[in-house]
Amino acid sequence: MSLLQDLLGKDFVCDQCGKRHVVKLLDVRFGAGALAEVPELCQRHGGKRVGLIHDCRTRDIAGAKVAELLAKAGCDVAELLVPDPAPEHVPVCDDLTHDALAAKLPKADIYVAVGSGVINDLTKWLAGDAQKPYISVATAASMNGYASANVAPTLKGVKSLVRGAEPVAIVSVPSLLAAAPAKMTAAGLGDVLAKPVSSADWQLNRLVFDEYYCPFCAGTIDDIEPIYMDNPGAIGSGSETGIGALFEALILTGISMTMAGTSSPASGGEHLVSHTLDMMSSVDGVPHDFHGRQVGVSTILGAALYEELAALENPVFKVPDSPSDPAFWGFLAPSVESYHEKKRARVAAAIAEFRRRPGLWDEVRATLAPQLRSAARLKDCLRRAGAAHRYTDLGIGRDRYLAALLHAHEIRERFTVLDLARMAGILPARAGELVDRWLAD
Repeated sequence: MSLLQDLLGKDFVCDQCGKRHVVKLLDVRFGAGALAEVPELCQRHGGKRVGLIHDCRTRDIAGAKVAELLAKAGCDVAELLVPDPAPEHVPVCDDLTHDALAAKLPKADIYVAVGSGVINDLTKWLAGDAQKPYISVATAASMNGYASANVAPTLKGVKSLVRGAEPVAIVSVPSLLAAAPAKMTAAGLGDVLAKPVSSADWQLNRLVFDEYYCPFCAGTIDDIEPIYMDNPGAIGSGSETGIGALFEALILTGISMTMAGTSSPASGGEHLVSHTLDMMSSVDGVPHDFHGRQVGVSTILGAALYEELAALENPVFKVPDSPSDPAFWGFLAPSVESYHEKKRARVAAAIAEFRRRPGLWDEVRATLAPQLRSAARLKDCLRRAGAAHRYTDLGIGRDRYLAALLHAHEIRERFTVLDLARMAGILPARAGELVDRWLAD
């Protein structure tokens, strides 16, 4: 964890982008006895009044043990249990859950989240509201948001992005991560594998719109990527070495988002497809899979789209979009259209820029090529790790995945490979062909 340790608590002006990067994460404790260090970390970074946030599953996994350790160390512990929204349903991060928890949030010097994605998102959101520090006790290597201040809640039914508090410390135990359900670890792999495609989307916005981009933030996991990319079986088998490397990559990816001040280093078009699948579930009540598993499958498709685009010598870009489809989005239609209206203006601006600068397309192809990984390599990595790499692995059929793919560009203003492919006529015309080629088996 050399780069990770070097970045902890750093405040510096980046020599690659000129921006000041601030990392508020001060400690990462990863080892067999790491849970015993939580009381000392709480007192160092906050105080003895601790608000412990977990759900019924993570309480049994580690939360009760952390509470016991805190009490033995003389801390005043107030536990907040995040309830299941219904029988056989797990908690979600949305405005309703946030508001319900905020009404009974215990006063504390510091908060401790024991869990993975939802519990951490809710805690960093609540801690940010209270302007208090928080510590993350990770129970699965399942997502890249541990070190980030970004929260991805559902607000009025629409997957959104708000800012909370980034953790002052992250704590976990290798055996704890290795014992997590295989689907959760596979979700973490899917989330971190998105980085080459999402960073390419970020770079695309710099090239077309002259927006901020940082090569250092984009490349934080380059050195450790081969550990899991070249040996995905170590993750699939639950190897502590493989999962440890994955966990480090997930933390570094979160730090990259924090340093950049945006989720763009690790979230592009592939994440929009996953968010759309979640939103479709809100509309029709059909269950969805873990976010990272959906991201992994969609990253294969995103890489395939970039390959199709790279093969075009002189694409003719056209404005492809009409207003979003109210019949598809149901009660979410007004919220989605408010974002899609901005996206249509952005696409029109992109087309104007390509027409104004004749050499821009060649610059885009040449600049993005080194950042990307082939769709075949990504699919093979996920397959060998036992992770989702087909739409059927997500428990859905071809039509449902296609619907998400063809509407995902509507939910955010962010310009991604999905928009570029629509401008070039690859989407929607060849969507079915590409899904069948890359995601059917």
